[in-house]
Amino acid sequence: MAALCVDAPPDPSGRWSAKDHLAHLAWWRDRTAKLMDGVRTGGELPPSVEDDAQNDLIYRDSRDRPAADIRTEAHMSWDRLTEAVEACSEADLMKPHPYADGRALWESVPGNGHGHLAQHLMFWYLESGDEASAEKAQLWVRDMESPASATDRQRANATYNLACFYGRVGRPRVALPLLRESFEAAPELVEWARKDPDLDPIRTDAEVAALLVG
Repeated sequence: MAALCVDAPPDPSGRWSAKDHLAHLAWWRDRTAKLMDGVRTGGELPPSVEDDAQNDLIYRDSRDRPAADIRTEAHMSWDRLTEAVEACSEADLMKPHPYADGRALWESVPGNGHGHLAQHLMFWYLESGDEASAEKAQLWVRDMESPASATDRQRANATYNLACFYGRVGRPRVALPLLRESFEAAPELVEWARKDPDLDPIRTDAEVAALLVG
């Protein structure tokens, strides 16, 4: 995506350019590094934010900035996140996340690292009409997250997220076994799936509907 980050006027329709995606990803990685440093040291934490409102601010503040600056910040954000993780002990990584009940601090890393990147690659490729590349991005992150997951619930989330991609693109036959697998490992996902907009394109499929009714 960095190679596609070039100077161009903002899209009048509001569609994000590669530069917009890169700025967004960099901001969240940088915030995650600050959060980890704050928890590790007992120092100041970045304030809690509402995702959609913050994302609008990031877009507004970065859309007219030079692409070269955004590329530099994106590279630096990876360095800062890596340094923040390496500075933590195992005990630090297991400390409670200050803004996510029931989550450990370390869980903010994949969510704002490779997981976030794959999500935005998926959006970018689908908007560009390249479903095959979007699928590869989702398979890549599932295959990375599943073996690295510490619990059945985390593995179920990785599987469910892949199912949601197939739901989004209207492929119920591929989504169905993934949904079954994720629900078997984490039955609580069913309640969320019943209202998850990613699955709306396949809700009329009889087998998907029966699975969600449970």
